[in-house]
Order: sequence, then C-alpha cells, then structure tokens
Amino acid sequence: MKNQFSFFGLAIFAVACLGLSAPASAHEHDTFKIGSKYYVFTVGSLNEPFVVDNMSGVDMRVSELAGPPAAGAGKSADKGAAVTGLEQTLKVELAAGDKKETLTFDPASGAPGAYAANFIPTVQTTYSYRIFGKIGDSPVDLTFTCVTGEVSESAKDDSQVKVSDTITRVSKVGAFGCPAPRKNMGFPEPSLSSYELSQNTQALATAAQSAEKQAATAQTLSIVGIISGLLGLAVAGLAWKRK
Repeated sequence: MKNQFSFFGLAIFAVACLGLSAPASAHEHDTFKIGSKYYVFTVGSLNEPFVVDNMSGVDMRVSELAGPPAAGAGKSADKGAAVTGLEQTLKVELAAGDKKETLTFDPASGAPGAYAANFIPTVQTTYSYRIFGKIGDSPVDLTFTCVTGEVSESAKDDSQVKVSDTITRVSKVGAFGCPAPRKNMGFPEPSLSSYELSQNTQALATAAQSAEKQAATAQTLSIVGIISGLLGLAVAGLAWKRK
C-alpha cells in the first residue's frame, strides 16, 4: 500500500511537470526609492497560466535607475541597469493562508538581473511573495500579492507609499494573478488537484476504518450472542437433568 501511494505521488508530480507553460507575462512593476537609489522590481509567477499543481515559482527582475523616474514613465525596468548577485542577499517568503515557507533565489541563465524561486501551488488561494534581505547596504522587505479575477497590465498607481524608514514606493504598474483551479484546465473531464485527491483518499480511508470498526463490533456482538446462547442451553440442560 505504501509503494502504491509513493507511485501515486510521483505520477502527480510528473503530470505537474508536463503542465509547464510559456514564460510568465502578467507581472507587477514597482519602482522603489531604497536609501538614495531607485530600483524597479518586476515580480510575478513563472510558467503562466498560474495553475494549481503546475510547476511555477516566483519570477523577480531587478534593475537600478540612474535617477528618479520621470512622471508617467510607466514600466521603466528596461531603462535601468540589471542588478546582479541578489541570489546571495535576497530570499522570498511564500505565504498562503497561515502557511509560510522561505525559498532562495536562483539567477536566470542568460538574463542578468532575473531570478527565480520554484514551487508548485497546491491550493487555489491568495499567494504573497515577501522579498527580504539587502541590496548593497540597504535593508529590503517588500511584499507582492497576487490578485483574483481579471489582471490589468496597464493599471497604474503613482501615489507614493512609505514602506519603511528607508524605502518608498514611487509607482506601481500592473499586477499578477492568483492560481486558477486545476479542474478548469481539464479536458474532457475536470482534473482534480493533488490536494482534492488527497482529501478524497483520506475520506475513503476514514470510511474504510469506520466500516472495519463496525464490522469488528458486529462480529464481537455475534460471538457474545453465541456464547450467551450456549450458556443458556447449558443451564437449561442442567435444569432438565435435575427434574
């Protein structure tokens, strides 16, 4: 039975890997003043569409601007210089509900300033990516959260937001979506997620255990009934002999 479950888990992982999609497109582009310098963080999820049980991850690109961005500059990441070496100074904390996990970044091959932290989303919910550590000598603690429903790549917010004593968000453009349920991607039948399959398996195991307990109880009662019947017959036999 244990080997069967191990095979089942490997099968789910294989299916997840087969579901790899094209590189992500929906991202959030935030410009921050960190210390005295300006940086653009482009953050989203890998392998869109972002789907439960498909291999994905945190996609981060960081560039440094020569100075404050011009008003209405929009996505200015391409105008900056790629910031390399951040896999050594930054990490990302995933958060979904009350579950959290910290991952390290890997630099993207052939793309300076681009980093990835792979993971597989297993539940359809809201995910947050908290990126923390240092850029140079400046501390960094920034959180990016997916949005449900339709995602706008052009929505812009130029209001300045004080993140900490040393960090100010100068502008925000776009967003990235939360994972879609796997069953929406199934054809010709809905495709259940590994979490749903696990829940169904647990429910079946619980039902089986309950049935076994009920059968054991019924068997015990039957044995007790037989013994009681035999004792009754023995008593009746003794009473007949005394007559």
